[in-house]
Amino acid sequence: MINQNFEGMSVRWVIALKAEAEEIIKNYALERVVTKPFPVYKNRDIDIWLVLSGIGQINAVAATTYLYVKSDASDNTIWINLGIVGSRNFKVGELVQIDKITSNDFPDNHYPSPATFKNNNVERSNLITVNKPEALFENDGVYDMEGYAFFSFAKKIASYELVSVLKIISDIPGTDISKIDKIAVERLVLKKMPLIEKVLENLLSLQEILLLQQRNPNYFDEICQQRKFSFSQKVTLKKYLTQWQSRFPMRNPLSEIEKKMTTSQILKRFSDNLLR
Repeated sequence: MINQNFEGMSVRWVIALKAEAEEIIKNYALERVVTKPFPVYKNRDIDIWLVLSGIGQINAVAATTYLYVKSDASDNTIWINLGIVGSRNFKVGELVQIDKITSNDFPDNHYPSPATFKNNNVERSNLITVNKPEALFENDGVYDMEGYAFFSFAKKIASYELVSVLKIISDIPGTDISKIDKIAVERLVLKKMPLIEKVLENLLSLQEILLLQQRNPNYFDEICQQRKFSFSQKVTLKKYLTQWQSRFPMRNPLSEIEKKMTTSQILKRFSDNLLR
């Protein structure tokens, strides 16, 4: 299970079918809180939500939009689309993390952030989103019916680094689709839960870094109230104060500022101290 001590944790799962979501629901102790227009699940204690979108790109966008509003997600929320896919060049049961997303209906391609792939040892693949079940798999990669639409919307409401698409291979050329039942799908996801958790842990680390970068360091607001810094000077001041917290945790930077100092002189004073 994931570490629950990170206060900024916020995760949203968008999954087409209940069978694909069952192990996620169990693993993160999610309970159903909404039935219509889309089934929505959440954890009682931590900010983890899941929506069942149904099949297709229109449903994927509608469900993602609904969950975004319903769960009051922030721009630092993690968004993950998980589901089963078909492929001609992967084995059944393999988990892949998508690094390129294409659709025959749209000219633009999407490329999830490289930061998303660090430290998880999961295979990468391109994703081809289609409007009807694929059987021929004419191109390398994996095929689904939701990923392109999901990513197109999710990247607008969240930090690009925090949007991820994960797929598990369920069928290859020659597979009898009728034999891929609910139990078979649940087993495929269950076997890959350790890797899915690893991907989520990596995303949570990115989320924590992004949140820390956005927070103003100690004394930043007080100093900005004393002097009128330009935008570029504020950027520099934030950088120096962040370094100051690390180098001199017991030393108040306000004590370095003299009454007649200009903004440039203040920044130079911090810079000189940090270079010593």
